[in-house]
Amino acid sequence: MTGDDPLQRGTPAGSLRYFAVLYAPEPARPLLDALYAFEAEIDDTVRSSSHEVAHTRLQWWRGEIDRLLGGQPQHPVTRALLPLRSAPGADFALLHEVLVAADIGLARLTLQSAAELEAYCFRATGSLQTLAAAACRMPAALSSSEREFARALGSAVCRTEALRDLRSHLAAGRLPLPLDEIEAAGIDAGSLRPDTMSPELGTLLERTRRSLTDELQRLPGLLTREERAVQRHGLVLAALQARLLEQIDHRDEIARLRAEVPHWTRLWTAWRTAVRNA
Repeated sequence: MTGDDPLQRGTPAGSLRYFAVLYAPEPARPLLDALYAFEAEIDDTVRSSSHEVAHTRLQWWRGEIDRLLGGQPQHPVTRALLPLRSAPGADFALLHEVLVAADIGLARLTLQSAAELEAYCFRATGSLQTLAAAACRMPAALSSSEREFARALGSAVCRTEALRDLRSHLAAGRLPLPLDEIEAAGIDAGSLRPDTMSPELGTLLERTRRSLTDELQRLPGLLTREERAVQRHGLVLAALQARLLEQIDHRDEIARLRAEVPHWTRLWTAWRTAVRNA
């Protein structure tokens, strides 16, 4: 497919999500492409330079999700999601949660606690990972452990990518860390800038990176062997996110360059994880 295909917006060739989708059950791959394309559409909206345009676009997407729920979507991405309606327990209303997270991002609301951050991450990413897990499990229903896996994966992905993009979040006036953790570390949240780094902030960011690594490494243990084979997409994504964490280094300064996993590391990590969970 070409790069102009709207269904490839969230999974461009060679990206972390591309490799994760590559190892999903074949019938699920178009649905995963569509879910990630929707995610990319909303992310682009939040990054829009015009709040008025962003809010208008989000309002249109709210209507489009309602049309999807009614079986009459208009956009190529949502039309591609229609086969997911047959998955037991796949609730398209979860896509509205992504829009709630987008509203929070646009409003630059400060998340007060780890519990608020967890709720935000479920809306932003966990909801999509729940639908992705349902697509991989079709035509059967998700187990409770698969749902917990999808929620935990979504939370870890959301926080990992926020850590990677810390400089751009701060530049946009968003604080992707819980306020209570920042204050407990002895940091004045009002003083945080994309071009400043204190020893206290460096310690907090490194502790966050290590904690996320541990969370990602524990994810396979949430699933049975049979479930791991079905949910290889999520396990590959988790392994690639762990590799991404290895590349994030905020110890001396808030990184100016966006951390990336080397291409061959992506390829090797995805293949090895898929083989282990076949």
